[in-house]
Amino acid sequence: MSEGGAMFCDDRDRAYGCLFCRTGREETTADELKRLFPEIEIIVPVKSRYWRHGGVAREEHVVLFPGYIFFQVDNAFDAFAFVKCNNVYSLLKAPSGDWKIRNEDRKIVEKLFASKGVIGFSKAYFEGNRIRITEGFLKEYEGQIVRVNRRAQTAQIRIHIHEKEVFCWLGFEEIERT
Repeated sequence: MSEGGAMFCDDRDRAYGCLFCRTGREETTADELKRLFPEIEIIVPVKSRYWRHGGVAREEHVVLFPGYIFFQVDNAFDAFAFVKCNNVYSLLKAPSGDWKIRNEDRKIVEKLFASKGVIGFSKAYFEGNRIRITEGFLKEYEGQIVRVNRRAQTAQIRIHIHEKEVFCWLGFEEIERT
């Protein structure tokens, strides 16, 4: 049984999807959806980052994909019901018109759900100009790293969701090479 209360027998019985909503209202919209659809598991992925104020670094969580909410449902669920909710603009669909997230995209979303929607800091070290990820969310996406800001300890990665290219910055902690 999943946390949202829905029971799934295996991967073929569940589907993942994504909603586009009003940016800045992701959490409020997700809370409303959870209230209206208690059987559905809904997450707003967040990432950990350091915020510096007065020379002091503090960890905070910020929305990973502004304007997007992910959900996990039974395959028989009519996901278009979400579009009738406040602040939900649309149900994301592939060019084929299918809303279900599949293949490599699905692996990313499954990983987001496995982490309860929280992406913490990865561990990394540098070999000359190259970054090497030893653990964390970035490990599987090392080949998709586009840019690195070593001072801010962030790496920009490129991922695809429904054939849309999405870029996001994720944090890492630099470690000594072992």
